Amino acid sequence: MRQRSRWIVTGVLAFLGLAAVVFFFDQREPSGPLLELAGDWDTGVSVATRLESAQSAVGEGRVSAALHMTLDPGWKTYWRVPGDSGLAPMFDWSGSKNVQTIELLWPTPRAFDELGERFYGYKGDVLWPLRITAQDPDQAVDLSLRLDFGVCSDVCIPTSIRSSLSIPPGEAGPTAHAEPIDVALTQVPVRTSDANLRGVVRLLNVKGYRAELEVALLEADPMPSTIVASGLKGVYLGASHPYEENSLMLPLEANDPEKLRGKPIYLLFLFEDGRPGIEGAFLIE
Repeated sequence: MRQRSRWIVTGVLAFLGLAAVVFFFDQREPSGPLLELAGDWDTGVSVATRLESAQSAVGEGRVSAALHMTLDPGWKTYWRVPGDSGLAPMFDWSGSKNVQTIELLWPTPRAFDELGERFYGYKGDVLWPLRITAQDPDQAVDLSLRLDFGVCSDVCIPTSIRSSLSIPPGEAGPTAHAEPIDVALTQVPVRTSDANLRGVVRLLNVKGYRAELEVALLEADPMPSTIVASGLKGVYLGASHPYEENSLMLPLEANDPEKLRGKPIYLLFLFEDGRPGIEGAFLIE
């Protein structure tokens, strides 16, 4: 009888031990691969795009995502200011559902000098980070994008691609795209105020409809190699070039250049070492 009781006690302890082991392993963090939440690849001539989510669900209503583009070797696409020629991308999100706002962030572009012209854009692999706010966090966020843009090699081809992605409601966790999107965020230009970059913009050498802008920077280290100017409607702004020790010069053409004094101009500063650009608004003196 005693031996039988010992067997029963031993069996109960063994069962409890097994239950404890099962409970322990059940409480561990999952070690498997992260979820890949992305749309299908949509292809055009020498280019493919898709939408990717950094999180597995809508969560509390703020979603981090990205538009991912891959370009074949030798092909490029353009920044929001394409340069001397080219086609700036146009993003149409009107088909999206349960979206209150979508903020698209532009990664720092590169400057390309080809055939006597300068362009600003991207080659290879590009991610545009997206910051999305849902109208209703308890519903899925359905993204629908029509992207009209240009791709160029020896020839330039206008292209239109549609991309879509549905992000389900629920508690959000990281996906396999979270880390690449975090890296892409580090390539977005920083504000001049955050970078402590100060300078003045002077209108010089006015001759008829032509003039030049000198951008003189104060204690810039390192000095930018290129400045991309925008924000002056109806004004042609050419490629920058070094002028004096701490300044660069940009040519411009306008109906009446003198009327540009006191107007704001938007400048993006690019660096040879590939660091993120610096951007901000300046007044023309």
